[in-house]
Amino acid sequence: MKKLFTILCATLLSIGVFAQAETEAGIFLLSGATGLDFASQGVTGTDPSDAWNDDNKQSASNMDLKLMGGYFVADGFAIGLSVGYESETNKQESNSDETSGNYRYVYESSYKSTTSTMIIAPTLRYYFGESGVWLQTSYGFGSMTEKDESDYSQTETEVSTGNVLYSDSDSDSDSDSNPMSIFTLGAGYAISLSDNISLNPSVGYAMSSVTIEDGYTNSSGNDEDLKINMSGMTFNIGVALHLGR
Repeated sequence: MKKLFTILCATLLSIGVFAQAETEAGIFLLSGATGLDFASQGVTGTDPSDAWNDDNKQSASNMDLKLMGGYFVADGFAIGLSVGYESETNKQESNSDETSGNYRYVYESSYKSTTSTMIIAPTLRYYFGESGVWLQTSYGFGSMTEKDESDYSQTETEVSTGNVLYSDSDSDSDSDSNPMSIFTLGAGYAISLSDNISLNPSVGYAMSSVTIEDGYTNSSGNDEDLKINMSGMTFNIGVALHLGR
């Protein structure tokens, strides 16, 4: 992993285009990146056509927002604060409407799961002269929140009279928040669009840790905290504002 990160940094340093965005002492830096993604799928038919009368749908959405504000305390060296928010939502819906003899059965259910993270991290960024290449590191704390929501209803009706013979419905919601920490190390390149605006593609490596309270039952039957460590590569494209004195 260290070798891969070294190669990525060397690739950025080898770029021959020079950026001219302001990085002198006294300049304010505001950088941001965002991403949105949505997908939806549903059953449109079966063969044989009467094999499955259910109407099932699945959808997923992702939102990612990263902001960083800093101040150049020296030429090329900025100290700041990063804020990161990420949310992933998955939803499933199932509906069935069947008639058997003089009876009609209707069933509807939905399940929604949302996982979101919020991180605030002190950040250091260093620019290598006017090359546009920069290195950044941060260490932050926040939380990971998981929320589950479910609803269902079922009805049995007598077709000839329209009388409801049986009806039931229920809904449930559960939310859990756990502390989280993350360390990131990244390298980027400022492609100057003007003296005050730059486009910043970057790569990085992130290590995070989440602690789930009473998330593990040991061999003695006692609950104890479960700590989950994660790591992986990251890639972002953001826009930065360099605000003069």
